[in-house]
Amino acid sequence: MSTRFHLSSMRPRDPAEPGRTASTLELFFDLVFVVAVSIAAVQLHHALTENHIVDGVVSYAF
Repeated sequence: MSTRFHLSSMRPRDPAEPGRTASTLELFFDLVFVVAVSIAAVQLHHALTENHIVDGVVSYAF
């Protein structure tokens, strides 16, 4: 028995839509981005306090 899935492409929302609010997916993406940047900042701080400046900056840049 074969099951086929039909995936539809995501379409952008109209920014001029009245009463537009952020979707759950947009909020989740924002949260993931904030957590990733905060983890990178903590790792940069630790590298700088241990005088591993080049390694810390390169790691933060990635």
